Amino acid sequence: MGDTAGSTRAPVGALLAILGGALLAVGSFLSWAEVSGGGTSVSAKGVDGSDGYITAIAGVVALVAGAAMMKRSKRALAVLVLLAGLIGGGVGLYDALTAKDSVLDAAAEEIAPTLGASAEEVRVLLDDAIDAGELSISISIGLYIVIAGGVIALVGGVMSMRGGKEMAGAAPAGFTSGSEMAVGATPAMPSTPPSEPPAPPGGDPSG
Repeated sequence: MGDTAGSTRAPVGALLAILGGALLAVGSFLSWAEVSGGGTSVSAKGVDGSDGYITAIAGVVALVAGAAMMKRSKRALAVLVLLAGLIGGGVGLYDALTAKDSVLDAAAEEIAPTLGASAEEVRVLLDDAIDAGELSISISIGLYIVIAGGVIALVGGVMSMRGGKEMAGAAPAGFTSGSEMAVGATPAMPSTPPSEPPAPPGGDPSG
């Protein structure tokens, strides 16, 4: 029963790794944040910054490792999926928590040269516009997909590691049991005692 549980869990973990990796990669190319104001809106994709490339690479790693685990379950592949999910999902979660600051910093650096002002001065103006309700920043679907993909890949990696441990521990246990049976077994004794040797011809030699 231990072998069956381990072999069932490993493919499920591999499928989760593939799904999580695909979501990480796809979400990296979608919009992560949207800035709207004055009747217009501008969206920023994940790959517009370096974080998007990090999550995309993490997704590809989880996807490839998950596909490899469909053929053979190895602890190294499970660890790779786990790290990819942890890194990709962690970057996405961090960007979701700091989306406002990241977008405003990027916008200030882009607008500053056109206004002939420093990025710090433009940032103050943007903060004032947000406080006044003239600008708004919202998280877009791409960032949610990246976070979800990271979580799914992380779960897939953990399941694959647990499944690999069970499969690795099942064979030695069975081997020990079989060995004990082989060593401890005693040969069966004959059911009837051996017959006495026949008497020599000529009667009793002592008589």
